[in-house]
Amino acid sequence: MLPSIRSKIQAISTGIVVTALALTAGVTYVIVRNSNLETIQQNLDAIATGHALALDEWVAAKATMVSAAAEQIAPGDPQGIVRQLQRAGAFPITTAGWKDKSFVASKDRMPEGFDPTARPWYKETVAAGKQIVSTPYADAASGKPFVSFAAPIVRNGALEGVVSAVVSLDGVRAVVAAVHPTPQSLGFVVDKDGNILAHPQDKYLRKPAIELSPALTPQTLASLTKETTPLEVELDGASKLLRAKPIHGTNWQLVVALDKTEATAALDSVVKASTIAIVLLAAIAAVLSGVLTAQAFSRLSGVRDAMNEIGSGDGDLTQRLPAAGRDEVTQIAVSFNTFVEKLGGVLLRIRHGSESVKIATREIEAGNQDLSRRTEMAASNLEETVASLSELTGSVRRSAEATVQATRLASSASEAAARGGTVVSDVVATMEDIAQSSAKIVEIIGVIDGIAFQTNILALNAAVEAARAGEHGKGFAVVASEVRGLAHRCATAAKEIKALIEASDVSVQSGAQRVQAAGEAMKEIDDGIRRVTALIGEISTSMGEQATGISQINQAVEEMEQATQQNAALVEQATAASSLLNEQAHTLAEAVAEFKLGAGVR
Repeated sequence: MLPSIRSKIQAISTGIVVTALALTAGVTYVIVRNSNLETIQQNLDAIATGHALALDEWVAAKATMVSAAAEQIAPGDPQGIVRQLQRAGAFPITTAGWKDKSFVASKDRMPEGFDPTARPWYKETVAAGKQIVSTPYADAASGKPFVSFAAPIVRNGALEGVVSAVVSLDGVRAVVAAVHPTPQSLGFVVDKDGNILAHPQDKYLRKPAIELSPALTPQTLASLTKETTPLEVELDGASKLLRAKPIHGTNWQLVVALDKTEATAALDSVVKASTIAIVLLAAIAAVLSGVLTAQAFSRLSGVRDAMNEIGSGDGDLTQRLPAAGRDEVTQIAVSFNTFVEKLGGVLLRIRHGSESVKIATREIEAGNQDLSRRTEMAASNLEETVASLSELTGSVRRSAEATVQATRLASSASEAAARGGTVVSDVVATMEDIAQSSAKIVEIIGVIDGIAFQTNILALNAAVEAARAGEHGKGFAVVASEVRGLAHRCATAAKEIKALIEASDVSVQSGAQRVQAAGEAMKEIDDGIRRVTALIGEISTSMGEQATGISQINQAVEEMEQATQQNAALVEQATAASSLLNEQAHTLAEAVAEFKLGAGVR
């Protein structure tokens, strides 16, 4: 970040200059680049066209000679046209062959059994039916590339033979070697299959063009003659712009490769010159803006020094800045003077107000301290009252709980007495049933006693009759005697049982009377317990109401205590706040006293 406005202004002005120059340079570069590319394209097209015309003329000259010889030659070549063709066209070898396998050659010695109709140039010409340029081939002796210009010998519309003239491709190489629009640019000739026919470097002869660059496929080379813009490819590690022209009368095409770096060297010069100009102009703009802003900012430095004097010095608000002129610095000086005057007036009023605040806060602090002491005393008394009421509430609560428990016990005793009265009633009823059963038993014992008496009489009569019977009645007499004894014992037992039952009956009647008296006593006890229970219930209700009332009083007193404690806390806070306010008032007065407000007032 820039430390000052002056630096920012310098940076902005310099940036504007640099930006304007950069935009201008950019636009200039684009215009020059487009113009340069267009010029390069035109020059490249002109170069390719010119050298292609040279090759066209070379091919046309050779083809015209061969065609003329084919039109004039006769079987056996009595006129010596084959040798004339060799000398006129500087052909290494010229040959004329007929369909009957006869031939005439410029070479004195031909291979044994030479058959012209079996030669490629003858077959290709017959197949084409017109003049051709054969596929390049290497010479058997020298290994140099050659092609044959062959024309058909037509007589009366029938093909009679073929005239062939062999020519080295050195002529084509000479034309290609002359293609040097720039030092690193070159040209080469390829056929329709993409094979290189002529190249400045012998190692590429009769090699596929893709060895120069993978992009140079036969399809790409075929379309290259139809393109209006150059094709950019990499050749030997350098970027080249390619333009192709067909060679008429052949299936060849001349490719001119223009070095892009050398062709666009002028653009690099433009860029370098623009960069140097931008740097120099930016430096000049920075120096000029620095000189021009130095004078304008010298008065701003005075404003800065005055503000520093106020902020870090003795707070002198009596100083003023000169306000001569109409520029922005003068306006800042006027605003500064106005600000200082208003600030001095405000600080003066604050000084007077701080004195009044100090006196008022001192009185508030004293009153708050007195109120705090009285509030603390009231809080202490309320705390003791709360403690006493808490103890009284506990006692009343315990009494209420005791009366509740007594009520429960009285209710239990009343219920037990009621159950005892019911049991006594049941006992009385049972005793009456026992008395009735005893009377019935006495009656039954009487019947048994009567039966024993009659049995005794019958046994006595039986004994009398047995005595009368004599010997025959002895056994019956013994039985009668035993029956009589049993009857006597039965009568005796019956009398004893009767006596016991009579005594028991007397006891039962006496017990029934006593149980009946106990039942009446139990009823009286039950009635008394019921009255006691009702009385205890009334006492319990009264104690509960007293406990509720005392609890409410206790709660109210506790709330009063809490309120008093809160009031005490608030009073303490108010005391602390008034103390703090008093301190702040002193601090404010001291801070305002640091400024010099004019007329010697401190």
